[in-house]
Amino acid sequence: MTSFKLVKYTPRIKKKKNGLRKLARKVPTDRLLKFERVFKAQKRIHMSVFKAQRVLDEIRWRYYEETVMILNLMPYRTSYPILKLVYSAAANATHYRNFDKASLFITKAEVSRSTIMKKFRPRARGRGYPIKKTMCHITIVLNIVKKSEKSLDQSKISIPNKKK
Repeated sequence: MTSFKLVKYTPRIKKKKNGLRKLARKVPTDRLLKFERVFKAQKRIHMSVFKAQRVLDEIRWRYYEETVMILNLMPYRTSYPILKLVYSAAANATHYRNFDKASLFITKAEVSRSTIMKKFRPRARGRGYPIKKTMCHITIVLNIVKKSEKSLDQSKISIPNKKK
């Protein structure tokens, strides 16, 4: 008799180790307001975790306007439900918290595995072929970025005329 070993499911998604460094390059962490966040979660979306992860890796640590542009131009079918989710999160941020869409920044975009819908397709000789339709949960966190004082001061400086 053969013995079976139960193994815990671990996804094959590689986590990025340099996420904070990547954020620090684009937006200094001291400019991110700690408690000015908007969470938006969508549950039971009919797509694979790995397909959704491919799209979410591209939009993580980006500004809202840049994210919308990227999702509109992506050739993947999974980008449309994620685009609707980002639109909804931004609408919640502007309506309920009075945030400006230009200062919204995606700090967290994660996907987790949900239930698997199982059906059977009838085959020859009374057999059945299993069909598994996977679902996932997607969570988006928008954070507001305050304008730095240095960038405001530099915009007020006028360029002096050259002397002849």
